Amino acid sequence: MTSKKKEELENNNKLQEKTKKEEQDKHPVCGLIMPIADTDGYPAGHWKEVKKIITSVAEEAGFRTRLVSESDDVRVIQKTIVQNVFDDDIVICDVSSKNPNVMFELGLRFAFDKAAVIIKDDETGYSFDTSPVEHINYRKDLRFSSIEQFKKDLSLKLRATFDKSKEANHSMYLQDFGKFVVKELDTKTVSENQYILEKLNEMQREIKNISVTNVKDVPKETFTISGNRETKELVKSLFEELTSDENNYAGTGSKTGLANLISVIMEDKYNIMISYRTVMRYMEEFISKQP
Repeated sequence: MTSKKKEELENNNKLQEKTKKEEQDKHPVCGLIMPIADTDGYPAGHWKEVKKIITSVAEEAGFRTRLVSESDDVRVIQKTIVQNVFDDDIVICDVSSKNPNVMFELGLRFAFDKAAVIIKDDETGYSFDTSPVEHINYRKDLRFSSIEQFKKDLSLKLRATFDKSKEANHSMYLQDFGKFVVKELDTKTVSENQYILEKLNEMQREIKNISVTNVKDVPKETFTISGNRETKELVKSLFEELTSDENNYAGTGSKTGLANLISVIMEDKYNIMISYRTVMRYMEEFISKQP
């Protein structure tokens, strides 16, 4: 095959993939609320198999599927979950094993009065608050014959629930419990630069939080903060902790980042305001004295 033919073939494949993605993007979104990590009492990889089954049903029914924790951009995971639980056209929620996170996210979906289909395995009991809502059961052992029937039942329920949710002024759940006004999530329009800056700030806060939790606690009673000498000793203690083999700069990757981190810890844990520049100066002294 000539290089020109090969290039034409690659371009054609890219065009087909782009067209396919654009078509998929037009489909309504079915969010998945379910356990992810291996659970006691279930074989390893169990939830991956369940996810494959659910995904195949939803996609054959004409939906795009994703876990509600998934996002196309970088954001704090809790924000992603709440936003997706609110935005997704419909969700399938597997309450098997009564995972606390799953139950919380299902509660959010109910509070938003949005369409949801609940499923569970045959060994998980019903929860009092959700028992009035129909559950579709499947065998915990995922036996083929029973799963085939489950897939048919799930497909019918998924389509029927989605169609019902599109009716004007239709309440999915709250009408059965009283009169409520569903709170909308606040949205705002920002410029591209503002959006990028906000995401960078979120990432920085998350990195700082992770880094601080990785630092072993230094007993406060060890230090009596009354002047520069005691402050320097505390900075030295944190510096040695963060630069140990175990922490390795706690993911900061630079002296400036390390100084910033120590400055944050000093303020958060010890109510001591110290600039990163001062920390940098102390650090230079500590490094110069190392053998």
